[in-house]
Amino acid sequence: MTVIGTNISALRSANASAGASMALSTAMERLSTGKRINSAKDDAAGMAIATSMASQVRGMNQGIRNANDGIALAQTADGSLGEVTNMLQRVRELTVQAKSGTYGSDDRANIQTEITALTGQINDVLDKTEFNGVKLFDKTGVAANSKSLTIQVGANAGDTVALKIDSIDGSKLNSTGLNVTGTVATTNALSTAKAGQVTAQTTNDANVQTLNDKQTALAIAKAKGQTDTSAEQTAVDNAGLAINGDPASNDAAIKAGSQALLAAANLTVSAAQTAADTSATNAGATTLTNVDNLLDKVNSVRAGLGATQNRIQSVVNNLTTNVTNLSDAKSRIEDTDFSAETTALAKAQILSQASTAMLSQANQSQQSVLKLLQ
Repeated sequence: MTVIGTNISALRSANASAGASMALSTAMERLSTGKRINSAKDDAAGMAIATSMASQVRGMNQGIRNANDGIALAQTADGSLGEVTNMLQRVRELTVQAKSGTYGSDDRANIQTEITALTGQINDVLDKTEFNGVKLFDKTGVAANSKSLTIQVGANAGDTVALKIDSIDGSKLNSTGLNVTGTVATTNALSTAKAGQVTAQTTNDANVQTLNDKQTALAIAKAKGQTDTSAEQTAVDNAGLAINGDPASNDAAIKAGSQALLAAANLTVSAAQTAADTSATNAGATTLTNVDNLLDKVNSVRAGLGATQNRIQSVVNNLTTNVTNLSDAKSRIEDTDFSAETTALAKAQILSQASTAMLSQANQSQQSVLKLLQ
């Protein structure tokens, strides 16, 4: 049937051209963006899945960064405790040195000076070490006060790793807990005894000088045959001696008194020194125990930090693998397959050109009606 009111061929060609244009537009959009899914209309289900995967990938990438920060924090804490260990080892070495009987109280005091300096630095490290404003150590020795940090190492709420730094008992990090000089009482007693010895020696020297003065005055008086009214006799009397008396007994008394004074002083110093050495030995033993306990605790904390670092590193390795695989799956869903899309583009271009040509032919086909009217 020949009609002119409705050009079916033209309509069909126009529809085909519109379809080809849409296919051409879609192919060009996918090729230009690199994405197969550019809006929900392209693949609603695929877009939902790809979006969910993108959330997981971005979350895991942030988890990797968090995990690396956690490793850095653990390394910071471990590095600080490593230096604490070095200082404790030095304190232990000095303590062993001070326990030797070849060192006196003054030597131990000098050794204690270094120990005190090291103790102060250990306290500073434990008090002031921090990472990004977060203090890392607690010195109370109370388990409940241990530093416990939660590291978010994944895309989901439950993907966490606990990084715990046990509290270290710092109560012994003072002049009492790390002491090689002994108690203050014994140290003071020794000092007092030594001061008494100096006084005894001074008194002895004065007594000897007095004795010499008396003997000299008496010898001069006898040599000159002076009477009791002479200046020499007066000097002898003032010295507590008489010409006609027995000076030897007086000399012996002075000598005996001086020797007794020195002997008593020496005995006092000896007893005080023995007490001080015993106190220092006991203090050294206590210090060794305290240092060993601290070293054990520090080693335990460092072991925990090392184990946590290894665990977090494993998390990083696993997350990296998951990100790679999930990104690959996401790519299959939403990324453009350039081989397929270039083929679709060529097809759409050919169909668009062909449908346009056919539309032109369909519009011209109606001209045949004029021949019927001639």
